[in-house]
Amino acid sequence: MKFTNLLIVSIGLATLTQALTARAESISLKIVDQQQQAVSSAVIEVLSSPESFGQVDSINVIDQIDKMFVPEQIVIQQGQAVDFPNSDNIRHHVYSFSEAKTFELKLYADKPEKPIQFEKPGVVVVGCNIHDSMIGYIYIAQHQTVVTSSDQGYAKFNATEQNPRISVWHAYTTDGAESRQYFEIDQLEQNDKGEHIVRLDIAPPPPRESFEDTFGAPGHH
Repeated sequence: MKFTNLLIVSIGLATLTQALTARAESISLKIVDQQQQAVSSAVIEVLSSPESFGQVDSINVIDQIDKMFVPEQIVIQQGQAVDFPNSDNIRHHVYSFSEAKTFELKLYADKPEKPIQFEKPGVVVVGCNIHDSMIGYIYIAQHQTVVTSSDQGYAKFNATEQNPRISVWHAYTTDGAESRQYFEIDQLEQNDKGEHIVRLDIAPPPPRESFEDTFGAPGHH
């Protein structure tokens, strides 16, 4: 009798798993700007996917090379840390005033004392107090499913929900670097390829070279 009950439970669980898997739908997005041009590096987070926490000992890296943050943008999970090595032959002063994380790494060369942990989800804009043209972005995800649009503006994810809710972020939106836009998939138009269209208002990227970066400033090097 016990064996029969266990068998029924096992079959039921297997059927449920198969049903959930079968319902998973692949959703394709096309991210464009106000001129209908493809937008790359947009971060799409599926808010209806499970909440996720990164491992504390998982260290991500944003280097400083030729007075630029490299890479300029990373995506991490809440709870993860980022190290900011300095590969330049000058010192940098890395900081952020963002709501998700405020921190400061005063003038240093090589490596800072320890990585910075990002406990809260959100967007952190990173700068250098010495070189104003240095700007980097850290997207801290709260949920498990996060994708980034390709150079052609395409993104794809799987969802079991019929009408998943998403947030879309891009560093150069006119609403500001820390703002996100929110959509339900059913609200988005579809093209003839079945791709859901997400339109963002994009501003020109900030200039890479400031006057001080080009000609030098007294006492900064």
